[in-house]
This record gives sequence, C-alpha cells and structure tokens, in this order.
Amino acid sequence: MNRTLLKNILLITIPIIVLGIVGVGLIGTGIISTEPFKLDSKTINTTLIIDYGNNVIDTYALEISNATVYNALIQASNQYDFEVRSYYYDNYQSHYIYSINNVVEGKNNKFWQYYINGEYGIVGADLQVLKNFDTIEWKYQEPKI
Repeated sequence: MNRTLLKNILLITIPIIVLGIVGVGLIGTGIISTEPFKLDSKTINTTLIIDYGNNVIDTYALEISNATVYNALIQASNQYDFEVRSYYYDNYQSHYIYSINNVVEGKNNKFWQYYINGEYGIVGADLQVLKNFDTIEWKYQEPKI
C-alpha cells in the first residue's frame, strides 16, 4: 500500500474512531440521551414573556399540557391571537421560530431566542420540556452564540 493512500485512510479513520468514543462517553454522562423523546401529559403552569427588543414586553400566564417551549408559544398565540411562524428542520427534528407577532428575524442582526428560568435554550423549542412554574422568555436580540 502506498504511503499517500495509507495517510488518507488514517486521516478518515482516526476522527471517526475518536468521535465514536466521545459519543459513547457522552451517552454515559447523560449529555446525549438514548431515550425516546416523551412528553408528560399532565397540566403545568408556566409564564411566557415575549421581549420584542424595543421596550415592549408581553407576559402571559399559561396552563399547558404536553409542555414544551414551542407548545407554550403556540398555545399563547392561539389564546391571545398573535402569529408565530417557524420552519421545521428534518435534520434537527425541531422547529425554528423566525417570527413572533409579525416581528421577523434578521433585521438589525436580531433573531428570536428563548430562555428557561434565565438560562439560554440549547435545544430546539419543541424539544425543550417544561416543568411546573418554569418561566419562558422569547427575546428578539443579537445572537448569543
């Protein structure tokens, strides 16, 4: 086998092995879950805050079942008559919110981002499960990451 071919095989194989080992390690720590995504159908109470980034803030108290950040936003939009627009990304199996109440992302480099109890959301809104009395904040702001 010539050296170039061997080098190319190693350049491809080694990262795959490393990623496999890291992935198994993350599953063991619980950072990556092997459990199927399940929602609890019990009703919880949550507060939804929408900060439009221009000193206009709406606050809604909600009772919701199948409680995710996305479901809370959709329920509030139906209950209080404002529009939410999103894309569904198959690759991430999740929704991406790009407009709330006709405030569309991208203007002035601002985007819709959510927080749970003050912590930046790190998964898609429909993958973030809520607990009773969680506070959800949607902020129209420049990207945090």
